[in-house]
Amino acid sequence: MIVFLVSPLKAQEWKVQITSPLPKSIFGWAQNAPEVRLKGELLKGDEKVVPKRSEVVRLFLTGQVFMGEKLIDTVPMWDDGSHGDEKSDDGTYTAIYRPPKLGEYQVRVRAQADIIREGKVFTREFWSDFVTFRVVPVPYARITQPETGSEIKGKTTLRARLLVLEKPFDERDETLKASVKVEGEGWRKELPLNRKGSLLTAKINFPKRGTYRLVVLVSVQRDGKILHSESEIVEVQVAKLGYFLLVTAVILFLGFLFLPPKEMPLRYRHHLRLDGRPIQLEPGEKKQESGLELEAAVNKRQVKIRQKGGEQSILRKQNSPIPQRELELSEREVCLVGEERLVYEKAEPMREKPKIWHRLLPNTFWRCLFLALALVALAYWLWQWRQFAG
Repeated sequence: MIVFLVSPLKAQEWKVQITSPLPKSIFGWAQNAPEVRLKGELLKGDEKVVPKRSEVVRLFLTGQVFMGEKLIDTVPMWDDGSHGDEKSDDGTYTAIYRPPKLGEYQVRVRAQADIIREGKVFTREFWSDFVTFRVVPVPYARITQPETGSEIKGKTTLRARLLVLEKPFDERDETLKASVKVEGEGWRKELPLNRKGSLLTAKINFPKRGTYRLVVLVSVQRDGKILHSESEIVEVQVAKLGYFLLVTAVILFLGFLFLPPKEMPLRYRHHLRLDGRPIQLEPGEKKQESGLELEAAVNKRQVKIRQKGGEQSILRKQNSPIPQRELELSEREVCLVGEERLVYEKAEPMREKPKIWHRLLPNTFWRCLFLALALVALAYWLWQWRQFAG
C-alpha cells in the first residue's frame, strides 16, 4: 500500500540540491541557444540518496524553469547515463535545457520519492532552492574563406566574420580573443587571428596533402566569467603538388633547343685583280696596294677604294670620264687607276661558324614562343611549389 503523506518524515532530514548551474551563472548565446546542464540530487543529511540502495525505492527529479514569476518549462531529469548524465544509477540526475531567448532565468528542482518506513511506502515531495542564471549574447565567427570542400595549394589565408546575433560585431572589446584550430592527419595547431573591425584573418601553412578541419574559437569575458563560442567546422582538401607543368616546361625547353636557330649572316670574301695581279680581301679587311687603300665590306658585295697619294685624282670607273680620289666598286665592275686596270671579279659568300651559345638565343619566332611558354610553365609550377614549401 502506498500512502501520500507529509507528516511521518522530518523534512529537515531531506533536501534537494542543485549542483548545476551554479548560482548567478552566465551562458553565452552564439549561433544557437546555449546548452544549460541541469544537475540535481536528493540528500538525506549529507548523504546522496540512490534508489534501491536505501529506504528510497523510487525517485523522480524534475526541473522547473521560471522567467520572472512565470513557469515557462518543466524538464524531466535522468540518472540513466543519457540526456547529459555522466554515470547511471549514481543518484545524480541530469537534463540538458536550451533557453528560448536571452534574459534571466530561475530554476528549481522537485524530487518525488517513494520511501519505505516500518513496512509502509510513503510518497514525499521535496524542493530545492531557486538558482538564478543569465543568458547573454556573445560574439562568434563565421568562416568565409576557404569554403568547405574546397581544394587548397599548400597554404591559404583564412577569413572569418565576427558576428553577434547574425549582425557584424566591430565594437572594441579588450577581453575578446580569437584563434583558429587546424586539425589534420596526425597534425594539430592553433593559430591566433588578427582582428580588424569584424574581420578575422590568419595565414595557414599546411605541412602535407590531406584533409584538414578548420574551426574558429572566440572567447570573451562577461561579468568576470569567460564565455566561449566556436564557428562551424570547415573541411578542406590540401591537394598534391602536380608535376605536369614542370614536365611541360622541360618538353617546351627541349623543343626550343632542337628548333633550328637563325642562320649566321652572310659575309663575303672579295676577289679583285690589279693589272693581272690577284688580290683577295677578307670581310672587313683593309689592304694597301700600289698607292691605293682597299677596304672590303663585311656583308655586302662591295669594295671601297681610296687614293693615298698624289695631288691629281686618278681613279675613275670604266665609261666614266670624271676622275675621283675615292669610289666604291661592286661585283663585276672595273676601275681605272691611271693606266692600270682594277677588276672586281667576284664576291665569294661565306658564313661564320656559329658559337656554342648561339643555339641558346631566342632568335626566331618559334624559338621565342617555345622559350616563353617554357618559362611561364616553370614559373607557375615554382609558384605552386612555394605554396607547399611555405
